[in-house]
Amino acid sequence: MKRNLLSLMVVVFCLGAMMLSGCQDSDNIGGNYKTFDGETIKDYMDNHPEFSEFEQALDQVHALSLLSSYGKYTCFLPDNDAVNDYIKRNGFDSFEAFLDSTEAVKNMVYYHLIDGESHGADVYTTAYFKIGNIETKNMLGRYLYTTVTPDGASWLINNNSKIIGTNNMMVNGVIHLVDRVVEGNNELVSDYIMKDPQFSIYTQALKATGLIDSLSLVEDESYVQVASTEPSAPTPAKRLYGYTALLEPNTVLQKNGINTLADMRKYAEEKYPDGKGLPDTDRQSSLNMFVAYHLIPYKLTSSQLCPTRGLTVTRTFYDIAWQTETFRDGKYSLDSYLFPMAPNTLMNVQEFVWRDQDAQTPIFNDPRNPYDPRYNNLVSEADDVVTINIGNSNIDCLNGIVHSLTNMLYFRDDIYHKRIRMDFTLFFPEMWNNDIRSHAATIPYGYLSNLKYENTDDKWVRYWLEYGGHSYYLGDNYKVWGRGNFDITIGPIPSGSYEVRIGYHVGVYDCGVVQYYLDGEPCGIPLDQTISAAKSTEIGWNQTWFYLYGGVEQTPIFAWLSGRETADDYYGYDNDKAMHNLGYMKAPDCYTARELANGNFEPIHAGTARNDAYSVRRVLKMVTWDKTDKHTFTISNLMDKGFDLDYIEFMPKDMIENEDTH
Repeated sequence: MKRNLLSLMVVVFCLGAMMLSGCQDSDNIGGNYKTFDGETIKDYMDNHPEFSEFEQALDQVHALSLLSSYGKYTCFLPDNDAVNDYIKRNGFDSFEAFLDSTEAVKNMVYYHLIDGESHGADVYTTAYFKIGNIETKNMLGRYLYTTVTPDGASWLINNNSKIIGTNNMMVNGVIHLVDRVVEGNNELVSDYIMKDPQFSIYTQALKATGLIDSLSLVEDESYVQVASTEPSAPTPAKRLYGYTALLEPNTVLQKNGINTLADMRKYAEEKYPDGKGLPDTDRQSSLNMFVAYHLIPYKLTSSQLCPTRGLTVTRTFYDIAWQTETFRDGKYSLDSYLFPMAPNTLMNVQEFVWRDQDAQTPIFNDPRNPYDPRYNNLVSEADDVVTINIGNSNIDCLNGIVHSLTNMLYFRDDIYHKRIRMDFTLFFPEMWNNDIRSHAATIPYGYLSNLKYENTDDKWVRYWLEYGGHSYYLGDNYKVWGRGNFDITIGPIPSGSYEVRIGYHVGVYDCGVVQYYLDGEPCGIPLDQTISAAKSTEIGWNQTWFYLYGGVEQTPIFAWLSGRETADDYYGYDNDKAMHNLGYMKAPDCYTARELANGNFEPIHAGTARNDAYSVRRVLKMVTWDKTDKHTFTISNLMDKGFDLDYIEFMPKDMIENEDTH
């Protein structure tokens, strides 16, 4: 994330950045940081005695000096009344007694602080708030969630702390005044569900199926962090487990005739008839399938449930016809997918347009296209939409998040006859559970449960993330280095007949030659990832560039412009067919190409990844699968170099002929 919210003074001492995935050790903060002129967050508290108790609490755990030094901190600051209220509610007789509990003080003060500098982020003013989570975790390694009051006048943190004074800019960060201490939840997901009366029927179901025990893992204590050879891509500090529970509260269940565990079992038998009569503890039983489908082994906030938002955007500004065609409004939204704990199931996630605003909540398992003009306003369709109740969601537990649903969620295989494009990160829950999806990282051997390869010194995996104009689907990719086989467990993928494709970005200097396999069967001949499509006759890539003023001396700024007389094939559709016959495709036009991003690189072009000869899709093979299941995708690296890993897609055979360019 690159933001320029605050101009900082030049300082003679620079604090080294630390990647934090858990709590910062306050014992190592100390008082050794270089201070500087100008009003800091500490100075603000010094000058406003109504915040003295929070300041004392910071000092008690040796954290006060942190806020007097260089940095990019976001501080949610409660006054003394709010602190005293918190102390009483948590069973302390006095402020002094609270200070005596070092762990309690740490948990309170660090919950209010976000260290942007250590995460490559800036400060968070309210201009960057959205309904959902703040993108960077606090200093306890937990997300803070923002929503608005019913009147829309104020922001709420974690649904209960109202911001009453916003955007107080200091030289080392920003202060937001809150009327209540910001609190988190240190219970396990399972414990929270059992405690909350609105999920009492689910509690019975979780116990009956034994799935309550499947939500208990917190951390892989056998994991030991090793140093990375790449400073800009450190290894993860921890290996945490995480869960997301998407649950219908009792009120929603009761609207659908479910008042007891027996009622839920009956409902489950209707949706999962193959498991009728099996014991509840059997993973294939109807009740077990129904409940497990609501549990996802990823820790996902409301903003992360559909990660395509904001990362899929076209730069085809001059193509008026493109913008006005059906489903094409200049901000195309793509499907995403989740893999629940129910065996051989998946979940479709989209974001629709609500009224005149972008959707703030995801839509699950809906057959409609979110940008079909018929569904630009789903207010009238709300009764049949399955989404989350944002005011009763983002319940952040120690090892996961609980979201409350507005309608009944179940696996339905009638919505998957479409192109299914999956970013490889979807297959790696560890990326989400350990906050790696937001940062560059070196991934150690064995860290990703769905990636297998022989552990040798010459092999490594790095994850990169880009913002703005980027050359990768969803702005991220993996660079994998080393000769040998790399096996990735993908899916589950729905049954059907598909053309399977792999998306990759050419690496002239750091990529080599790879052979792909699917379930042990080779997919065509080896692929040379060093050759751009424009330089290979075997790929057949071609494109006509147009010039803004028509002169050859001018910089080309777009491809296939509608209305120009000089091209017979404005959009390159004929070339698409020629490439496909050779086993290749251009990249989709749903994301920008870094090399073509307007104003970012020379020459100044306006184009999408479709216009980029370095972004290519390789057609692998045709497959027919008679059941929804997982599969093994193997990349055999034939050289002592690397290969690119971005996304894979499955196109139904009968839809290839009329496929769009997205």
